[in-house]
Amino acid sequence: MRAELEGDSLLRKVRLILGAFDTGAPVLGLSELARRTELAKTTVHRVATEMVGVGLLNRHGRRYELGSLLFELGQRAPRTRALRLIAARYLEDLALTTRETVVLAFPGDHDVLFVEKYFSQRGGGVAVTEVEGRVPFHCGASGKALLAFGAEEIRAAVMASPLRRRTRWTITDPARLEAELEQVRRQGYAVDRQELVAGYAAVAAPVFADGVAVATLTVVGPAERLDVRKLAPVVGAAGRALTRDVAPVKG
Repeated sequence: MRAELEGDSLLRKVRLILGAFDTGAPVLGLSELARRTELAKTTVHRVATEMVGVGLLNRHGRRYELGSLLFELGQRAPRTRALRLIAARYLEDLALTTRETVVLAFPGDHDVLFVEKYFSQRGGGVAVTEVEGRVPFHCGASGKALLAFGAEEIRAAVMASPLRRRTRWTITDPARLEAELEQVRRQGYAVDRQELVAGYAAVAAPVFADGVAVATLTVVGPAERLDVRKLAPVVGAAGRALTRDVAPVKG
């Protein structure tokens, strides 16, 4: 457990606690929260109690979950809300055209966030439901597109951190990842070759705002039937069209 720093603010501790939850662990006890945040149990208990009081967390006995206030606040973020609404028709169109699962992903502080999913009848959403709502940037097409075209500080942080393996195809060497990102920039889209989920591949195109990738449109399907040469132009065109639609929206 890391030693708590004198300068650690209440807001930083709140952020650590909120970040401890994910789709694989939506409800956490005090001990697990302390382990994930590397904060003392007494600190977690004190801060979590305050968070329950203002609606950021719900408490069930000795276990906690994220409060509905967070969802309400998230819906008020202008650019995020507008992008999700505008992207809905592109998700549907891509799913109907490709007959595969389509995902809208946003960059988080440390991970890629899968915020909208459209499950086609053929795709069934199997690949998406096998992963959490957030995944590492270096794993998968969405993350590589966001690293290649996104904020420099995110790319620098990822490159400075261990690249953990998700499958035997995951890129874990920084030099190889950087070479892959250069290729993504040249071709304008990213490809996942079973790097996130074994047996599944993906093609992702960036969505830009002010010249920086703020989201991706990603088509996911079984590796044996996902034809990158056919999908890349379709996904790329959808990404460019969504970028044009989002351009008038200012955060």
